[in-house]
Amino acid sequence: MAHPDFRNMGMFAQKPETNVSADFPFTGKTQMVNGTPIYYYEQGRGDPVLFLHGIPTSSYLWRNIVPKVASQGRAIAFDLAGYGQSGLPADKDYSIRSQYKYVKGFIDCQHLKNITLVVNDLGSLLGLKYAVENPENIKQIVFIEAAFMPTERWYKQLTLMQKIMFKMMRNHKRAENMIVTKNKIPAMMMKMAVVRKLSMSEMKWYLSPFEKDVERRKLMLYGPGPATFPKKGISIEKGDFADEIDKVASGLKKMSETKPFLLFYASPGMITRRPAVEYAKQNFKKLTLLNVGKGKHFLQEDHPDAIATGIINWMINTK
Repeated sequence: MAHPDFRNMGMFAQKPETNVSADFPFTGKTQMVNGTPIYYYEQGRGDPVLFLHGIPTSSYLWRNIVPKVASQGRAIAFDLAGYGQSGLPADKDYSIRSQYKYVKGFIDCQHLKNITLVVNDLGSLLGLKYAVENPENIKQIVFIEAAFMPTERWYKQLTLMQKIMFKMMRNHKRAENMIVTKNKIPAMMMKMAVVRKLSMSEMKWYLSPFEKDVERRKLMLYGPGPATFPKKGISIEKGDFADEIDKVASGLKKMSETKPFLLFYASPGMITRRPAVEYAKQNFKKLTLLNVGKGKHFLQEDHPDAIATGIINWMINTK
């Protein structure tokens, strides 16, 4: 099957965009989910377009994309439990199962139907888990540096440096020191995962939730992430990080037969590298590809206009 590529439609953006706005001109709202306040903002009307972020970011990641995509529906971005301006899980359970309850709970509380999912990083694991378990409520899916491959195969395509980082994080004492005691991970990840240099204002949005709140740092130590990723991506027990990704990967193959998928990728990328793009071509039937050019992991900070325009054009073409 031929997979449309928007590079042939004037969509290709080689270099990171300039003058990316740091402004956050939204009036946020709070939705109580399982006794925890979940922060979100929205624009537009119609079927929901739900944006899910990853580690260590927040809904701030989508600030330059939501207003434009709102032309196509009710664009909603929320902070995962314990991230950004959302509250921490009251029971201090930071597992995949717990985090997922908040994603599903938010969707249920907001009565969201016929959803277009836009997922990144940890938000992809949680959002795609919802998608494969509730396919009747999903209209289509947008992947941006997302986890959609079987875990072992996904791990093999990582760079040597990434594999070394994962190995380091499996050492609990070292991981606790870097993540909880010294709070090194948020700043390190934001600098490594974005091509352009983020402004002080942008960095403050991402780093401030972790600066004085030690408990929030534990999300990255005990929750789904490099510190709990099993060796070589091999599942140890049912329901662990790798097992959940594997179940998502299996479910997505079936979903792609009827649901349109849009995959953004960049060069070199971090978790969606060339082997991941080839995997998507081979395994997803209703797939559209969009290469935004030079980028690492948080493509939303380097190519927000290209991403927003790509989503809009794709949504129009898939109606």
